[in-house]
Amino acid sequence: MDENTIPALVEKLCRSFSNGKSSETSKEYEAKYKLALQLLSSQQLSLHNHETEFSIVQNIKKLLGSKERYQDARKFDELYTRLTSSSILKNRKAVLELMYYLAQTPASAATEPVIRHSFTLPSLVTFTSDTTTIVKTPKNTEVPYCPLASATSQKKTAAQSTLYGHSDVSNHILLREILYAFQGIQGQVFQWDATHENLQLKSTVKLPKALRQMVLSLVELGWLFHKVQKYCESPKTESTCGLAARAFGAALQEELSEYYRLLAVLQSQMEVHTIRSGDTVGVETQGLTFQRLLVWTKEPKARMKLLAALVEACHGQRGGALASVIHSFVLQGNATLKTVVLKILVQVCRPLYEMLMLWTFEGELRDPYGEFFIGVNLAVDPGSLWNDKYYERSAMVPNFFTQEQGHQVATTGKSICFLREICLDKSPIPGMNQIRRTAEERSESLLSLDWESIEEAYSTASQYLLQVLLDRYHIKLHLCALRQYLLLGQGDFVNHLMKLVEPELDKPATTRMSRLLASILDKCIRCTNSQYDDADVLKRLDVRISEPSQGDSGWDVFSLDYKVDGPLGTILTPEVKTRYETLFYALWRSKRMEWIMSKLRHQQLTEGRQLRGLLEVQGVLHQAQLLLSEMIHFAQEMSHYLSFEVVACAWEQLSIALRSSKTMDQLLTAHEHFLQTVTSRALLDEESKDIRDHLRGIHEAMLQFSQIQERLFSSAILEVEKRQGKSKSTIETFLPSIKAKLCAISASYQNFVQTFLFMLSSHSDPNLQGLGVRLDFNECYQRKDSRLSMSLTYFHRRMTTLSVPSLLH
Repeated sequence: MDENTIPALVEKLCRSFSNGKSSETSKEYEAKYKLALQLLSSQQLSLHNHETEFSIVQNIKKLLGSKERYQDARKFDELYTRLTSSSILKNRKAVLELMYYLAQTPASAATEPVIRHSFTLPSLVTFTSDTTTIVKTPKNTEVPYCPLASATSQKKTAAQSTLYGHSDVSNHILLREILYAFQGIQGQVFQWDATHENLQLKSTVKLPKALRQMVLSLVELGWLFHKVQKYCESPKTESTCGLAARAFGAALQEELSEYYRLLAVLQSQMEVHTIRSGDTVGVETQGLTFQRLLVWTKEPKARMKLLAALVEACHGQRGGALASVIHSFVLQGNATLKTVVLKILVQVCRPLYEMLMLWTFEGELRDPYGEFFIGVNLAVDPGSLWNDKYYERSAMVPNFFTQEQGHQVATTGKSICFLREICLDKSPIPGMNQIRRTAEERSESLLSLDWESIEEAYSTASQYLLQVLLDRYHIKLHLCALRQYLLLGQGDFVNHLMKLVEPELDKPATTRMSRLLASILDKCIRCTNSQYDDADVLKRLDVRISEPSQGDSGWDVFSLDYKVDGPLGTILTPEVKTRYETLFYALWRSKRMEWIMSKLRHQQLTEGRQLRGLLEVQGVLHQAQLLLSEMIHFAQEMSHYLSFEVVACAWEQLSIALRSSKTMDQLLTAHEHFLQTVTSRALLDEESKDIRDHLRGIHEAMLQFSQIQERLFSSAILEVEKRQGKSKSTIETFLPSIKAKLCAISASYQNFVQTFLFMLSSHSDPNLQGLGVRLDFNECYQRKDSRLSMSLTYFHRRMTTLSVPSLLH
């Protein structure tokens, strides 16, 4: 036996107290040795760990006072005072607990069972001086010799008669073999079954049925042990299983160490002398028996079943998923087993706890084996840090975390990373260090995490990040610039830009015009109130020319661009900028229609005076004026709707949301809601695709009417000049074709408008329904189309009735 093991040291200590060779001295040694092992295997002292040193001292004084040992109480008080002033003894509380326990223990308690340890240790009745050390051998190795069996029992190979009937194996040998089976070792009685991976009785061994059932029930503990030991001894590297799985293996190994202590005590019981009557019949009255072994291993067997179930359930799991599986075993009624699971879970969660604290308070993700519920994508662009670089892995979120708690942890660390990497703010967040100290004081593991401190850290980091974005990087100023320029909210700038770029945008899109348009933009800024805007805003404003398609003009490829970098790039991602570009095209086209209609009205008022004497064209001019009035009304109402009811109202909601935002996610959500609202109300979503196509048809009709009026006035003015010069009249060559085209455009336009109004009236958005009412304010189109005279309430009820059967089919 190793001289440094606990049993060897205890034996040496007990022998030093019992010098001599007499039988009385040997009995005294055995009693002391037994009592020492009882104390070492007891949990009695741990039942009052919550008591303080002061309360233990007071209890000792009360105990001495209750026995009227007042002089001993005063002496104890003096000795304790001297002990507190000395620095030799480090663990005073444990020593006082032991003294108090020994003082309360009666003298007869030496032969009584003690409080069990984690794997229950049996009551030790009699001990010898030699304690057998557990020696683990491979499961396929025969064990021909056992030092625990006496020489007499080893020589007896004849049939034995037991309390259970006739047996081929003596009870002593069978008990010895069972203890080996508890360690997964085969021997004279049991053999290893590789198919089922368990120990079975050899076919040559004959046992009574009752004894056989009891033995097989006992040997099941060895099968469970082998299952757990196999998992512990399987190769585990951090790269393949992770830190949490290695911690799980270490926790299981600690449980097996307690199991080995149980086996050591059981083997020591094999040395107990038995009272025999005759050479063949052995009736055990003391020491280890089948009944006692069955009782003593009941609780360890239940514990080993739990460990085996954990091993089976946790196979292949790692990180947070492993913690979730183990935590599911906490929900059970057995308090002892629940304590075992919690102890293992605390050890498994230790690496995850350190990862969480490091991520939450320093923004550092130290997870080399992918076990944490926060993942990182190193291949993304730095500008997409907030949206794409860090993400939550739902499979790794422990099931004792709520979804909101996991989101708070993820957002807190992401906010710190954003400050460090994007905002280049490496200064400590005010108050974060104090929150971290509080969290570490209140929580020791992932199970006892102080969520109040985590929520406070989440709030502090989020508000500090938002403050930096608003004050240092002026996020609201740039969002306002987007509204003013990309969403055409700056009226004087838009009108002047439309006037300056018109000659260039009328050209084909294949013409190189980027530099010229950039200079026009710069001139437009200097000539309008835009010159007073922030210099950083004007520096970011630029012209963008899209890739042209066949037949496109400059109007189809021109748009304004807003350059972004740093934190602004997190809000204006490439996808968001594409959506702004789409909105710009829709608003720019609407503004262009309004601009063209205004020019045509100006042409009718100025050049029409020259045609008063040309009576042949008066009817056509009157028809053109009526159609132009309809188009002007439509263009102005659409432009007013998009500018004020869509963009302005949505911007007001965004402004309110920005003022109430407390986190980066809330800011991004408010901006996303702003874009979705503008997109849907501007007829740019999927639901409005058909309406958008009809609106484009209306715009095409306006452009065609513009060309017809230009030809009409140019031809009519030329005819007036010819008549003034007494030249031959050519009015019959152009007037009929223009009149026919004008009638066709008028019919096509009104048809598009009527269908457009009908679609607006059936749209789910009440704002678009109101737009339809304003476009037909005098019910002009309603008189021409009976569908528009239908009540909206009746229409929606009818549409709902018709849509339900179609959905069912």
